[in-house]
Amino acid sequence: MKFPDYITDHKKNLLICFSGGLLFSALLFFFGLGASELLLLWLCYAAILIFTIWTDYLNKRRRIRSLLSILDSLDQKYLLAEIADNPETELEKVYFHLLRTALKDMTDEIAVSKRMSQEYRDYIEQWIHEIKVPITGIELVCENNKTDITRKIMTQTELIEQEVEKVLFYARLGSVEKDYLIKEISLKNCVLEVLARNKQFLIQNGVCVYTDSITDTVYSDQKWLCFILNQIIINSIKYRSEHPPVIQIVSHNTENYVALSITDNGIGIKPSEISRVFDKGFVGSNGRCGTNATGIGLYLCERLCAKLGIGIDIESETGHYTTVLLYFPKSDHLNI
Repeated sequence: MKFPDYITDHKKNLLICFSGGLLFSALLFFFGLGASELLLLWLCYAAILIFTIWTDYLNKRRRIRSLLSILDSLDQKYLLAEIADNPETELEKVYFHLLRTALKDMTDEIAVSKRMSQEYRDYIEQWIHEIKVPITGIELVCENNKTDITRKIMTQTELIEQEVEKVLFYARLGSVEKDYLIKEISLKNCVLEVLARNKQFLIQNGVCVYTDSITDTVYSDQKWLCFILNQIIINSIKYRSEHPPVIQIVSHNTENYVALSITDNGIGIKPSEISRVFDKGFVGSNGRCGTNATGIGLYLCERLCAKLGIGIDIESETGHYTTVLLYFPKSDHLNI
């Protein structure tokens, strides 16, 4: 707190003191006190007033700095009222009481909100596991009765399963660190697993995927990485051009990282939109052309990559190609 601010806060009190001084000076002058004596009284009065104001200002500034220092040292700022020193004045006691009451009510509300949110996430996860049972049943029935119709049903079932999985990963996004296992995995095995999972969808769309140039291994979580690759590959098919869709997947081993590039020959992304593709809910001009885009897929990929320490980037040229790059850092600690 600056001294001018302190004066502004106490201007009413100072105005009363000045008015009272003038009143008493007039009375003393009326009763015959001389000008020199009045001047001496005013000097003494002003000195006492200035000393009192300056002392009070220094005490308040010290108190505020002490509270700010305590606040800066706290990770949980809302604990200030509990951690701070005992109130020094009656007014502070009232303020601290109000603060503790308000913060207690806030923490109670947050606790209720967290509990309801956790219950909702638990229900969503339970529902997802339960819905997978009939989906698997549909896939088995179609697999055992292969016709053109059942193949189309399997294609749609794969799309349903992808959306269900997206909901599951979105629900778990806030606690990824509790559900992953970092180990050495083959990038090619992950890619082949994703392709097998979407076999009918790829066949129905006539997609050609080249995987011969994937030769490297990385340290990551296979389940989460497969989800990321699945979203990227499905997007490559969704935003296809008039040409037969072709996806080229290549790994590059450098000194500091392993890079995995997924390149398609689709419609590409406009330069003005490429910086926003990872924003939550952003669908862009391509997503408004009947692909039923939600703007969640790449958002989840970016968030999961951040959790797993994987770099992600996109390069694209409108009408020609889109390349998604994943960078897996190398570290000597991973070899221990």
